Amino acid sequence: MQNTWELDIRQGWIIGLALAAISLAVAVGLVVLAALNPVTLLTFLLGVVAFVALAFTVVVIYQLWGLVNAYYEMDRNALVIYWGGTRHQIPMASVREVLPGAEIADVRMRPGLRWPGYFVGYGESENHGGILYFATRPRAEHVVVRTAGMAYAISPRETESFLPALRERLEMGPTQEIAEESEHPAFLDWVIWRDRLALGLLLGSSALLLLLVGLLCCRYPTLPAQVALRVTQDGAALLMAEASRIFYFATLGVIFLLLNGGLGLLLYHRDRTAAYFVWSGLLILQSGLWGAVLTVLSRTAK
Repeated sequence: MQNTWELDIRQGWIIGLALAAISLAVAVGLVVLAALNPVTLLTFLLGVVAFVALAFTVVVIYQLWGLVNAYYEMDRNALVIYWGGTRHQIPMASVREVLPGAEIADVRMRPGLRWPGYFVGYGESENHGGILYFATRPRAEHVVVRTAGMAYAISPRETESFLPALRERLEMGPTQEIAEESEHPAFLDWVIWRDRLALGLLLGSSALLLLLVGLLCCRYPTLPAQVALRVTQDGAALLMAEASRIFYFATLGVIFLLLNGGLGLLLYHRDRTAAYFVWSGLLILQSGLWGAVLTVLSRTAK
């Protein structure tokens, strides 16, 4: 009796791989374009878009890893969905109904990354409640297994043989009681994702650094060849340097973010108060860099 059921991943794999390749090419192209042109505000914008494209590439590759490692297992006790690092166990004793996907037309899907051949996400139906989708075929070809609390939409490659096998196991009944449960990658359960103070300090510091880089790129073309980094109380220049040295402030910001941010993460699970202290210091340091840059730029405007 067959226990493992594969999915048809060819379309989803090919389209997903193409998306990742195009996104990566866009990121590399934008970085090269930014490097070949003078530093301006456009340089900053190109860098931001390149970073977004690179992040999108990483997300798509992670989704493809889940797709390649996707399959279903079924015996008399449970139907188990494996999708990368995610696992959903559906006890046969909890199954209330098995429906074809074509009968569920009132689904409102939550925003998420989906493409032809990759249909994963959460939707809600007025008649059937919440539905988790782990499928590679169009919605009309899904098999929907509904329990009292949740419905699961799947798309085994051999649907014609899967449905009779599922009904047979339901009729035979379970040999043991199994709980309906879900597992996902451990990093999704990290407490920090729900800690508004920690996220506020880290995101605030990162945003200050990002805006600082944007300001420097915007003002750099208008700077004189030499700028005064240090002056006396009377305004006389103590330290003159090439205008490009002003980007050292951004470099310091990156160093602060890596050191203080990393140290805070190491301390977070042991002593949150210490982590908050380190991240508060990071926010103060980034604010100090803003003050220093504004002071230098104000001198050049005189």
